Amino acid sequence: MSTNLLLTEELILTKVTEKSFERGEDYYDSGMVESVVRRGSRLFAEVLGSEEDPYHVGVALREGDFEASCTCPYDWGGYCKHIVAVLLTWIHDRDLVAVRAPVEDLLAKLDADKLRALIFRMVEADARLSETIDEFCGQAVAVS
Repeated sequence: MSTNLLLTEELILTKVTEKSFERGEDYYDSGMVESVVRRGSRLFAEVLGSEEDPYHVGVALREGDFEASCTCPYDWGGYCKHIVAVLLTWIHDRDLVAVRAPVEDLLAKLDADKLRALIFRMVEADARLSETIDEFCGQAVAVS
């Protein structure tokens, strides 16, 4: 792996509040990170939280940097504790991170019919994806 994908706690601290970092450390120490998968330069994870279902975290690792998202409702500046917990897992427990093929590589192997079938299956599982398809295809999302 390229050293470009290495992160430090100092870098994380530049993108989170002190409170989020401390709470993320607690989540990491308490084993709240259920799974982390690395696909190329991206991390995908599930982290337990206050809701019944785990939160989903995505991290794009860049040269000496990262961008991340989480499905939690956090909106108080910087990244949330769930993201911090995942990044700490990446830094300190890399052996817990499963490595799988990048999604781009998997999709490149599929022909148009198989790609359509996959997308239909995904929309059936999560109807919100139909809005993403509308936006991607340049169509206005219908409001009823």
